Amino acid sequence: MLGSQELAGYEIAGLSGTSGGAVCALLAWYALRDDDPALAGSLLEQFWIGNSARMPADALVNTWILWAGAWQDLGVTPPAVSPYHTPAAAIGAEQFRLMLRRQVDFGRIDVDTAGRHPVLLIGAVDVLSGEFRTFSSRRDPISADTVLASAAIPNLFRAVKVGNGTYWDGLFSQNPPVRELLDARPDELWVIQINPQRLDTEPTTLADIADRRNELAGNLSLYQELAFIEKIDQLLETGQLKPGGKYQQVVVRVIELSRARFPRSLGAASKLNRDPRFIQDLMAHGEQQAAEFLAALTFERAWLDRDPAAITAMFAEDAELTYAPRLSPPAHYRGAGQVRQFVQQQLSQHVRLDLTHKHVARDRVTWTLRPGGASRENSASHQNGHNGYATAEFRAGKVVSLHIAAA
Repeated sequence: MLGSQELAGYEIAGLSGTSGGAVCALLAWYALRDDDPALAGSLLEQFWIGNSARMPADALVNTWILWAGAWQDLGVTPPAVSPYHTPAAAIGAEQFRLMLRRQVDFGRIDVDTAGRHPVLLIGAVDVLSGEFRTFSSRRDPISADTVLASAAIPNLFRAVKVGNGTYWDGLFSQNPPVRELLDARPDELWVIQINPQRLDTEPTTLADIADRRNELAGNLSLYQELAFIEKIDQLLETGQLKPGGKYQQVVVRVIELSRARFPRSLGAASKLNRDPRFIQDLMAHGEQQAAEFLAALTFERAWLDRDPAAITAMFAEDAELTYAPRLSPPAHYRGAGQVRQFVQQQLSQHVRLDLTHKHVARDRVTWTLRPGGASRENSASHQNGHNGYATAEFRAGKVVSLHIAAA
């Protein structure tokens, strides 16, 4: 199984998601309840392949939805019908429930008040009260309607009744719920982010502006919560908060979709795109990003252990390394011999990673460096800011380029 060796030392404390992420979290969580991670991958593949528009009529509807989304981005409003005025919305919701029930036996799922399994959190928003709602497997019954409540896009589905609430897509709430996930006391938080955080060029067309607004709105609540976690980590690191109390350090790792891989197809409308080739391409890209992320974890572990042999073994034979200390010209190293020399003299001894800042994997993998090479036990200078970045590019599990900007 992909990454089974790298993941051997990890235990999943919980999963959290909203909208399409709620579907993925549910399917993975359902398999992990039976301690069957291989089944998680199978359920995810079966659901999303089953959700693709393979029949001619489905393909036609999919094309119309994408064109309608593009028209709206350009300020043109195509003919639209409220989901409350067409039976298609109710039929679509029922199809969604049936697809989930094919993969998940909801009758087997009880409220896990004893905490025997990882926690599942699903985000939604109550249309009437305006309050955010987090459904928890340790407090609430988890049903197909729970997931549909999180994925009910307002212009496609009617609001979903769950208990006394009336819910819309969780995109309008915590996206995804994070604070309650911390109640499971995780050591690390892995975020799979579909809305890219950074943009290289200013959006100027109506379509690009609409796409960027969608990305920023989707990331807003997430990055507010991640910033809070990072701040707590830094206060614990500097001794301004005492360890062993309410808070503990949580390493935050973010895995993003690559904008370079999908430069023209990750707009707001793409979240409704059920084209089979597009879905297959997304899954293939997800596997690629996961493989690079796991390779980065192995590289990080060797770096933190200050093991020159293990670090060097992670570099490809033709790897390139650039070391750019502040106020000095950059030094370039090429090939295994030069890289090995730098690793032994500098990287394994004098350059430190700082995991109180996010570790981000997108087109490349980026870590923050610790100020002045300070150790975790002596990091008073940490509060004065970071000391630069290390950015690595991976190919087939090996580092092909590493750029270090540090003092």
